[in-house]
Amino acid sequence: MAVRNTEIKGHRKKKKKKFSSDTVYIIMIIVFLLVALVCAVMLMLREYNRWKADRLYDKLAENTTAEYTQTAQDVDETETQSQPEWQFADSARKIYERYGIDIPKKKIDFDELHTTVSEDIYAWIYIPNTNIDYPVLQSASDNSYYLEHNLDGSEGYPGCIYTENYNSKDFTDRQTVIYGHNMRDGRMFSDLHSYESQEFFDANRYVYIYTQDNEVLLYKIFAAYQTGNSHQLFSFSYSGDEDVLRYLNNVMTAAYENQTIDRSMEFDGSENILTLSTCVMAERQFHLRYLVQAIELTTD
Repeated sequence: MAVRNTEIKGHRKKKKKKFSSDTVYIIMIIVFLLVALVCAVMLMLREYNRWKADRLYDKLAENTTAEYTQTAQDVDETETQSQPEWQFADSARKIYERYGIDIPKKKIDFDELHTTVSEDIYAWIYIPNTNIDYPVLQSASDNSYYLEHNLDGSEGYPGCIYTENYNSKDFTDRQTVIYGHNMRDGRMFSDLHSYESQEFFDANRYVYIYTQDNEVLLYKIFAAYQTGNSHQLFSFSYSGDEDVLRYLNNVMTAAYENQTIDRSMEFDGSENILTLSTCVMAERQFHLRYLVQAIELTTD
């Protein structure tokens, strides 16, 4: 009888051990499935936020028509007409009179953008023959906020085109740096890499900035190149004309990767520089930056 009881107890222990192992296995499967589900939901939410942000950007760009203020053959006629009812008319006319360059006529209601989209929008950037046609934002308190947040405040890509609060919002700094992601679908600042082509560089030299003060600022691109991730505003001095001239001369004489440059341009140090910055997507090269740089063409 004692032997029989011992066998029964041993059988119960084996059964209990087997039951415990099965339970652990089932729990592990459930946990794995839950983790997979959470990851899938997060991925879907991220993709939805990206889709929603893209649709919003498309709508905003669609609402800002890009036609030109006047053409060379129309200049005599327009000089006799009354001033167009357009918020950027004065600065556009000055640019045309001095440089003969037509200004894309974009209708941008910054008051409405502040109310319906974001109060952090303070300018608009447009480069013809690219997808770059976006509002420019700046967070007052968090310089990395728009690196990972969209126009509606959702987190994730594509983020926004933005400046850091080290720069003023009136583009009077000697160096203004605008950042944007290099998205694989060609959005945001991906098209900056088009300037790696000398042919594209030669044919598309102008950047247009529309400000909330009803001004159009015209910049002429002089260089595009790949460089390290040194902070452009802190790694160099722009305290005076001599510093700015030294910086520009360094850019013109340095040998950078993927460089296209107009070495015929001359500077005197009085220039205001606009730098457009995005990342390099090559494998293991995320520490690099691709810059497109331009100087403001003044109308004074």
